[in-house]
Amino acid sequence: MKSFATLTQMTVFARIAESGSLSAAARDLHLSPSAVSKSLAQLEERLGVLLVKRTTRSLTLTEGGRLFLERATSILSDVENTLDTARQFGHPHGNLKLSSSIAFGTKQLTNIVGRYLEAYPEVNANIILDDRYVNLSEENFDVALRITADTHWGYAARKLACIRWLYCASPEYLANHADIDHPQDLTRHACLVYPAMTLDGAWTFRRDEHTQHIKVTPRMTSNSSLALREAALEHRGIACLPTYLVAADISKGHLRVVVPQYRAAIVHTLYAMYYRSKYENPLIRSFIDFLANEFGDTPPWERDALAASGMPYAKEYPRELYSLASA
Repeated sequence: MKSFATLTQMTVFARIAESGSLSAAARDLHLSPSAVSKSLAQLEERLGVLLVKRTTRSLTLTEGGRLFLERATSILSDVENTLDTARQFGHPHGNLKLSSSIAFGTKQLTNIVGRYLEAYPEVNANIILDDRYVNLSEENFDVALRITADTHWGYAARKLACIRWLYCASPEYLANHADIDHPQDLTRHACLVYPAMTLDGAWTFRRDEHTQHIKVTPRMTSNSSLALREAALEHRGIACLPTYLVAADISKGHLRVVVPQYRAAIVHTLYAMYYRSKYENPLIRSFIDFLANEFGDTPPWERDALAASGMPYAKEYPRELYSLASA
């Protein structure tokens, strides 16, 4: 009678190979190092093949180990896909691991996820905020929310909302500096610059079908819109900030839109990125559908910001003005 390797043993072996050590695999799997070592020994005994060469400082796969890993990885992926297919007939439950940029996650995502968890009490969420692009497979994320204009990814993605930006400053700053009636007037002001919102060092302004590029000298530059918002609230100058970040500040009068007859010409897009094969999982599908329903045609923060600033809502901008940097 043949002695088969169990799925658990294959899972443990795959984690050992990926992490490069038994102790790291034990931490990832929430097992003791002795349990991981025992599982590997039992697997090698069942197969009659040495899979791993171990020394005090390193761990390497044998030729048999590399071949077995390739097949085991394929089998485990098939098993997961089979489980996802079965899950589509059930209710969303389990752990949802999400990735988001720091600014959007802080200001918008946590509240949205909270409402989703209220609707689906059998779901738990793990939100990781990081401005770098994550690898969904290597880091085991279910959904990554990214604000960008790039469309070249290795994942499926659903467009959720356009992310627009406003030029704004505190009332205190504006009261103590020269009037701003035209974008050109900004060349005489302290500018708080987010690099992804410039084209060759210029801020861009759009009115009707006309676009202007105003070269500004940054008083402060940062790759964090959160940092620039704080500087604007502290009366340091004029910043170009996303509506999802400053809608409440504008509604409360803490920030004021400058030259409201103009719009920032550069626009980004919010996407939910995921593996297409996982979309049949009701946990992932229901969350993405929930996001789309929450945002609608016009996200709530966009309505609030434009209503408070008196600016008209614009559906689209010319494609050539879309920034390729993430926000």
